[in-house]
Amino acid sequence: MATLTETTYWTRKFLKFGIIALVAFIVLKTTFKVGKKIWRQLHPPPPPPPTVSFGKIPKLVFPEENLPLEKEKISFKLETIQGGLPKLQEVEKVYFRPVRSPNLLALDRANSLAQKMGFRNPPEKKDETTYRWTNENSTMLEIDINNLNFHLIYDFKNDQEILTSKNLPTNQQAAQEAKNFLVNLVNNGVLPEDLNNGTAEFEYLRFITNQLLPVNSLSEADFIRVNLFRANLNDLKILPPNPKKSLIFFLFSGSRTPGKRIVEINYTYFPVEKEIFGTYPLKPVTQAWNELQKGEGYIANLGQNESGQIVIRKVYLGYYDSETPQHYLQPIYVFEGDKNFFAYLPAVDPKWTE
Repeated sequence: MATLTETTYWTRKFLKFGIIALVAFIVLKTTFKVGKKIWRQLHPPPPPPPTVSFGKIPKLVFPEENLPLEKEKISFKLETIQGGLPKLQEVEKVYFRPVRSPNLLALDRANSLAQKMGFRNPPEKKDETTYRWTNENSTMLEIDINNLNFHLIYDFKNDQEILTSKNLPTNQQAAQEAKNFLVNLVNNGVLPEDLNNGTAEFEYLRFITNQLLPVNSLSEADFIRVNLFRANLNDLKILPPNPKKSLIFFLFSGSRTPGKRIVEINYTYFPVEKEIFGTYPLKPVTQAWNELQKGEGYIANLGQNESGQIVIRKVYLGYYDSETPQHYLQPIYVFEGDKNFFAYLPAVDPKWTE
């Protein structure tokens, strides 16, 4: 029969080795988890193959460029923070965009929209889809009756009240007034989510020698322009033809007179079906860079680069938001450079466009 001393001795031995075994188990388990995580980071599973759900899709259509120099005279130098072209994803989503067809109620819907903006006179037909309304205070409204995109402009150039009033809204006030205007006008009183959650950028403008020129501060300005941009999609920017000028913008004067507070509005908005998409392979970023150097890219904004010598600082993926109806929201390569330079290249592998 074991004595009390022997029992105590073996109990202590058991506890000692038990603790050692437990610590060893915890260390091994933690090491295994960390090792497994590192292995997965170094050897990530291959992404699922592209679904190419829509089959071949139409090539992106960019607007005609209006450049102050010949495109052949533009040269590019790559100086990114990475020291070269970045590693970007090889597959990206393409979204369906519904395009409305003409119908018998289109003009009635456009008339209703015009009346909400104070236009009571019957319109004149500009072309097959565009109608023009005017009113007595020199304001003109054009509406595309198929999609209800519109452009409103007041002839302020001969209105001394507009040019002398200096009660301009602040940035925050202008953005909120613009959104309130749209809430009361479009989409049954609901601002589209991507506009409501998007960003606003501002330009201060002064009327000099019959044109609006940028100035540095609100105190110097005669007008403030609010550019409303759509929220990012898949962490990618949705970019209009000119990334410095949104397809939805408001031009505010300093007047408090109704009808003269907002002197211009452009509303071009095509919805995106976020639940209807396919994934498509992208061409390599090196291919896009080579195409840009060959003059094949779309110059979205030359900026202050009249010399034609462009330094590219950033290369990334975005989505192209066309000002004309296109059936798909497609990814693009964006080349951003010094002095507000931007160029776009289609990103979808050409094998899947037609």
